[in-house]
Order: sequence, then C-alpha cells, then structure tokens
Amino acid sequence: MMRVYGSRISYYAGKLETYLRYRGIPYELLAMTPHAREIRAGAGVVQSPVVRLDDGRWMSDSTPTIAWLESQRAKASIYPEDAGLRFLALLLEDHADEWLWRPAMHYRWSHREDREHASGVLADEQLPFLNRPRFLKRLALVRRQRGGFVERDGVCAATVEHVERTTRTAFDLLEATFAVRPFVLGARPTIADFGFAGPMLRHFGQDPTPASLMRECAPRVYTWVARMWEAAPQPDDAPLVADVDAPLAALLREACETHLVQLRENARAFAAGASRFAQVVQGCRYEGLPVSRYRVWCLEELRRHWRALDAATQTRLRAHLPEPGGSVLWDDDPAAASGYDPEHAAPFNRAIHVFPGGVPR
Repeated sequence: MMRVYGSRISYYAGKLETYLRYRGIPYELLAMTPHAREIRAGAGVVQSPVVRLDDGRWMSDSTPTIAWLESQRAKASIYPEDAGLRFLALLLEDHADEWLWRPAMHYRWSHREDREHASGVLADEQLPFLNRPRFLKRLALVRRQRGGFVERDGVCAATVEHVERTTRTAFDLLEATFAVRPFVLGARPTIADFGFAGPMLRHFGQDPTPASLMRECAPRVYTWVARMWEAAPQPDDAPLVADVDAPLAALLREACETHLVQLRENARAFAAGASRFAQVVQGCRYEGLPVSRYRVWCLEELRRHWRALDAATQTRLRAHLPEPGGSVLWDDDPAAASGYDPEHAAPFNRAIHVFPGGVPR
C-alpha cells in the first residue's frame, strides 16, 4: 500500500488525499517527523506530503505527484482535454497552492483558538517521541509556525486586512462559481478543484475561525469541500465549460492581480541574488518577503505550459489574463531560472523546500 507521509491537518497532504480518494488509490497516512531520516534519504527534504510507493520509489510535491499518478490511469483525466482550458486549470492550481498559503497560515497561527487546535494536533501527531511536556511542544510549534509562516512572510498590521480579504475574496469567487456548477470548471473535478482543495479542506474548512466564516458566508464552498472529499470519477462526457464565463473570468482576474504579481517579484529578486523582496498587490504593500527558489520553478513551469500552446490558443487566452500579472506568463522579463529539476524528473527528483530551510527566517 502507498505510504503518504504528512499530517491530517496539512494543506498539501489534504490536496493529495482528496485526489487519492477520488481515484480509489489505497494509502496509509503516516506522520512525517518520526520518519524524518528515511524521508530525507529517499526524497531529499522532509515536507508534507512525501510518498513512498510499493516498489520503494519516493515522490515529493503534490503537484507533480498528482500529475504522475494521473498519467498512469486510462480514465477521463482531471486535466482538461482542451489545451487552453488545461492551462487555465493548471494556473488556478498554482494560484491555490501558492497564493492562498499565506492567509491559510495566518488564520491558523494568528488566532488563539485556531493555533491551540493546530498546535495540539501537531504535538500529538508529529512529536510523540519527544520527551517534553505537551505544553512546551505546543509552544515550540506556535513559535516556529507563527514566527516563520506569518510574521516573516509579510503578515503585519499594514497587511493583515488584505490577507484576510484575500480569503473572503476566494470564498466569494468560489461561491459564485458553485452557484452555477458543481465543480470549478464544470460537471466533474479537474486539477483546479484539487488545487483549491488544499487550503479549503485542511485550513479554511476545518480551522475554527475560517471554517465559521465559510459556513456563514460561503455555504456552497463548504458543501463543495465535502463533495470533493467523497467525489468519484464522473462519466467521460461530463461537460466542462466551453469558454471563459463570468465566474471563471473572475477567478483568473484574481490570480493575475495577486499570484502572478508575486511570482514576478519573487523571480526578479531571485535573479538579483536577494533573499527578501517587496511587492504591491491590489494596493497593499508587503515588505520583507522571503525569496523562494521553488516559486521561481513554479513560474518556469507555467511558462513551459504556456509555450506549449499554439498561437491561436495563446491569443484567445490573453484576453482573460489581464495585467498587472498576466504578461509574466509570456514575457521573458524577469528571467525565471531556478536551476531546479532541469531534467523534469519531478516527482522522483531530489526535492527542495518552498523556503530555504523549510521555514522563513
């Protein structure tokens, strides 16, 4: 049976688990920390999720892991057949993976009830071997997670309103989408749904503060979370959107105003050899953000998928990928040269952390 090393409250393990349940792939979820040595030897870094296959091979990173698993199946793919729609699905997956991370971590670690819940789960799940009082384990986890993924990832008095508005915007956009169809792009799940499942299932859908907000303000999203958790493959002819309609256009506009702006500024800082950068997103200025080599690779991958489109499809999509971020997909400035996975071996390569050392410092 496949072994998935992660956490039952993990953003990306939740994304992968939702996919495995959808495909009916048996797996066992194991805590990472007690197996850190073997994970590091097999996959390169300890991060959630890491997968060990029955044949002994290791996989890391939910995005290429799902892509590889899906390539082994003959059933209707979660990647749309239409090349343009497939690209948009991949863009939305990346947006959900990378842009919604900051507000997800803010809600979990900035609010007392949420951090008490999360620190208790992680102390019991990941640190049972540590001979320390439980309250000290929880305190150490709070300091690490809140200090690294909240305070040192740009969340402060000047940005917190925008960080929380980002969450409400995501709820509003998905709520409008699910008013007209059961999944992000149509009558069956695509990779865009599995991307949004990461933050919506394990953070916004179960951490006390955002879960309460979701139930009150976005009940269709709350229902979709459960629908994804129990989803099964749909008929091959279950339709997807034929063109970019208003709900999809709004999701793409949000990705262009936020996620793609961050990818551009991060890549520019990485190319300059900086360790920190600033960005202005929707009028909010973020200072001292940690540069991520991994997110440079994310931009490389999006550009690679963009270049694979024919000219007519690119022209059609440009109308739905506005500034200030859209052009980063087809412009060469800034350069995106992470040096990561040049052989395109992921998920079987030696993985890297999103941030150096695993946590912004």
